[in-house]
Amino acid sequence: MLITRLITAAIGIPLIAGAVWVGDGLLAAVVAVAVAIATLEFANARRATRAPTSLLAAGSAAALPLAAYAGEEYLLGAMVGVIGLMGAAFTLTKDPQRDVNEWLWGIAAPLYLGGLAAYFVLIREIVLYPVGWSQIPPVGDSDFGRDLLFFTVLTVWITDTGAYAVGRAIGKHKLAPAISPGKTVEGLIGSLVTGFIAVFVLDEVFDLGFETEHLIALGLILPPVIAVGDLAESALKRALGVKDSSGLVPGHGGIADRLDSLLLAAPAVYYYLKWIVF
Repeated sequence: MLITRLITAAIGIPLIAGAVWVGDGLLAAVVAVAVAIATLEFANARRATRAPTSLLAAGSAAALPLAAYAGEEYLLGAMVGVIGLMGAAFTLTKDPQRDVNEWLWGIAAPLYLGGLAAYFVLIREIVLYPVGWSQIPPVGDSDFGRDLLFFTVLTVWITDTGAYAVGRAIGKHKLAPAISPGKTVEGLIGSLVTGFIAVFVLDEVFDLGFETEHLIALGLILPPVIAVGDLAESALKRALGVKDSSGLVPGHGGIADRLDSLLLAAPAVYYYLKWIVF
């Protein structure tokens, strides 16, 4: 099992890093494909893969990262479009009472998977320019977005690793046994500590130049957000009665399993920068 996980990571990590490094339409396309597959994984877990709503939801989820490549306002417009599209589909149903659950999933899955993952694209394409500068640089001409996305992804992975390592070593008190029996309070504390440290270390590694107060804030905000993202997907899988979203990624479960902690972290970083830093 460990060998399988390591082999998969050795293949997958360079591919992901390459997409992040290149950015532009390549990253948007990779994220679009990933969230479409993740949406179908949940549909399969619900035994609804053949439902037209599931295919429509997968396509809608994929459209959101592509819309994000055009800009945040296009993403928000696309989210409204998804809700409208699913509403239109629901009005054509033969049995609204029977199909309401499909409709709710058809809205929730694209917004949860596609909408949140679209912030990977927004972070990668973010461009900073001096206040008062009249000419905004073209999208994607700054290395800051690339480094910031690496910072976000690595912070999540380090935080998750801290939770796993500490939980395995000294974990005794269950954190949320009804949702994820393997998670412990000690593991959560380990993730908070490692995540806080990771923010400072990665800021130095990528030379992002955050002021100390912003690093402290991000170090306090991101680890709990990451933990909530992980637990939220665990709750979804528990509700569906599955351990992993699929077996598509050998040794790691499915695509949705790899996105869980990242989904809330990316918007948290993006809006912290937009609302607080700049």
